[in-house]
Amino acid sequence: MKTVNVNYFKPSGKWYTKETVEISEDLNGYEALFHELPKHHRIKDMYMLVQDSNDNKEPYIVPHLFKPISN
Repeated sequence: MKTVNVNYFKPSGKWYTKETVEISEDLNGYEALFHELPKHHRIKDMYMLVQDSNDNKEPYIVPHLFKPISN
């Protein structure tokens, strides 16, 4: 399993919390960023920043900021 660092930020830009998420190593970078990681956006009204954990496993996760999910 690949470990990904996830940080949540309030809409004001203030940092809120950090956690790690595990994803399959069978995914490519695109599938991880745009299909799997959005499923782990657990605090829907906050920005979610995902980053690689430098665990030397594939796929490499390019830092990406996800906007809050609007209902």
